[in-house]
Amino acid sequence: MGGAGGLRAALGASAEDPRRTVAAFRSLDRALETALGRWRTSDEPIGVLFSGGVDSSLLAWELRSRRDLELYTAGVPGSADPMSARTGAQLLGLPWRSLPIDRRRIGRLADELVPELGGLSSVERSVQLSLALALEVAPRRSLLCGQGIDEMFGGYAHFRPLSVPDRDHRAVADLRRLQEKDWPCTVRVAARLGGRIEAPFLDPRFVEAAMAIDPDLRLRAPPPKALFRRWALARGLPAELAGRAKRAMQYGSGVDRELRRAALRPPPTEES
Repeated sequence: MGGAGGLRAALGASAEDPRRTVAAFRSLDRALETALGRWRTSDEPIGVLFSGGVDSSLLAWELRSRRDLELYTAGVPGSADPMSARTGAQLLGLPWRSLPIDRRRIGRLADELVPELGGLSSVERSVQLSLALALEVAPRRSLLCGQGIDEMFGGYAHFRPLSVPDRDHRAVADLRRLQEKDWPCTVRVAARLGGRIEAPFLDPRFVEAAMAIDPDLRLRAPPPKALFRRWALARGLPAELAGRAKRAMQYGSGVDRELRRAALRPPPTEES
């Protein structure tokens, strides 16, 4: 999307009442401060699962004052996420580690996690396995991630052909599935691997603030997650990261590709 001016033009070209946007940003600001409060002051070393996309970039940006903060990116060598994350970490000026994963590790962990992942769809399984692999290889046992933004702000490809009311219905359904099924599974897998994972954007107060925004504003597109990107830019996130498009973690890490090769599944088109 170019520089900051180009991004603002791309994201701000609308006839909306600016007062609505300001009110939405202020509500999100307050909710974020609450959601991140203990992580700003905790002495516990933490890492952020970092893809270089806007969701994890904003999380890292907001915690950048912590001296012990490290960013981690797990991926198959040659996959997109490590390359995107490297440049993202450089823009943020934060320490970053690439955590290579290979086909053997993917297969072993997939077998070990059958009790947790056995009943999931192929897409759900690849998402959970991608997170599990990152948890297994990350040096720190307590990790934060940016889960929840795609559901609340319409980041997935399946939102794009829908009307705003239908996007809102789908967002509510996607968020409910994440809260009631997918995220509890992630937490259980993390515990099984001896670690802990948390998603500040799934803090109930942040969810409440986000979902209270008028769908016509919250789910407006293009680009996907336009309001969230504008808010991230207003929070000071570099424009290149606020406007960056990327594929979802399971695709950007190369994990889904390896699973498809093993199961001979057709390639997906989903992005976030």
